[in-house]
Amino acid sequence: MKVTIKTPSKAYIEATQEELDLLRYNLTYTNNSAAHDLKRLYSNHWFRAKNKQKWEEAIEQTKKRVKNTLIFEDDKGLYIRPGSLSYLNTENIQIVNEINYPKTKAVVWAKQLPFELYSYQVESWKNLLEIKHGNVELCTGSGKSAILLKICREIGLKTAIIAPSKSIFNELLKKFEYHLGKGKVGAFGAGKKKLGKLFTVCISDSLCNVKPDTEEWEFFSKLDCIIVDESHTFAAETLEEICHGVLSSVPYRFFFSGTQTRNDGTEKLLQSIIGKTVHSLSTKKAIEGGFICPHDYKIVSIESSNPNYNSQDVLDMKRQHFLKNKNICAFIAKLSNVAASTSKQQTLILVEELEQISMLIKLLKVPFSYAHSEKKTERLLELGLTKVDPDESVKKFNSGEVSVLIGTSCIATGTNIFPTHNTINW
Repeated sequence: MKVTIKTPSKAYIEATQEELDLLRYNLTYTNNSAAHDLKRLYSNHWFRAKNKQKWEEAIEQTKKRVKNTLIFEDDKGLYIRPGSLSYLNTENIQIVNEINYPKTKAVVWAKQLPFELYSYQVESWKNLLEIKHGNVELCTGSGKSAILLKICREIGLKTAIIAPSKSIFNELLKKFEYHLGKGKVGAFGAGKKKLGKLFTVCISDSLCNVKPDTEEWEFFSKLDCIIVDESHTFAAETLEEICHGVLSSVPYRFFFSGTQTRNDGTEKLLQSIIGKTVHSLSTKKAIEGGFICPHDYKIVSIESSNPNYNSQDVLDMKRQHFLKNKNICAFIAKLSNVAASTSKQQTLILVEELEQISMLIKLLKVPFSYAHSEKKTERLLELGLTKVDPDESVKKFNSGEVSVLIGTSCIATGTNIFPTHNTINW
């Protein structure tokens, strides 16, 4: 079999039927999320009764998403994604790479990193530059942002740095402006649009909305490099849409995450996008190496505060016995109060719903802040909460102004929270 990589997103195949059948087998996967959606549609008798035609159309569209094969065809022939090659047995595959990679040119730091990179960080950025399309798998707290900055500084080419959320976007934007200079750094997302710079920090959702024949498409499609942070947190189809859509012609491709895996069956799709893993560091290895502090995990079993409540709705049961559990709330508040008043320890509390914040703040006796993304005034008034800037809430916690920070998913991933002694996941 011969594979010719013509573009960063298309590797054309010359193969016998037997080789093609084997390739098809290795690059076929089942999207479990789509399979679950299909099952729910079949069970949706209300939808079927209300509009059978639309119900049948939804069934057919969802069926197409269940079984997928990562072999495609255009007017030039059959092709696969270049990223998939790292996960195939390439002993009998002749690979020709025709991509033109622009020459790298390091830029001057505006403010140099205030520390020397660890050996695994150096290996990560050097291995990525060497392979040109690949990923690293580094645990939380291992300093992925420092590697991002270093590799951008070393490559010195027009680059998009893509974040999955507003909180990570804001963190990265601040760091890039500080270390590489505001004159070199643009932004695209969260109400910001500053194009034409050497480095552009973006939010994935904003890139998904970029349309052909626009100023944004013209700019992003002609970049030299893309860097994706927390790549495993993206929906695989979203990452596919970005990297093989508006950014399909960008040659250098680097992906960072704590774990480059998926639990919805789309791991082969993710692999086709992110390429080969060139360095890994698990939490266990990071602790053994002295790179991050040890962790002490405890699971606390607490009885329901409403033990007689029963329902056929599983989500309702979860909400009543877990998310609205007054016993859990009292335990968390007591632990947080005692940790702050007796040991001067700070506590981060991660919650799922606004109502949990409302319950907790009534029991906390020490200074606290909270972070959420709710904008509806009526909903906040109902719960006795106020609109907040998550960045300001985190800043108060990091500076020691408050002892407790309560946060929803808006700060759960990628937000730098430094002085945490206790983290409670409710």
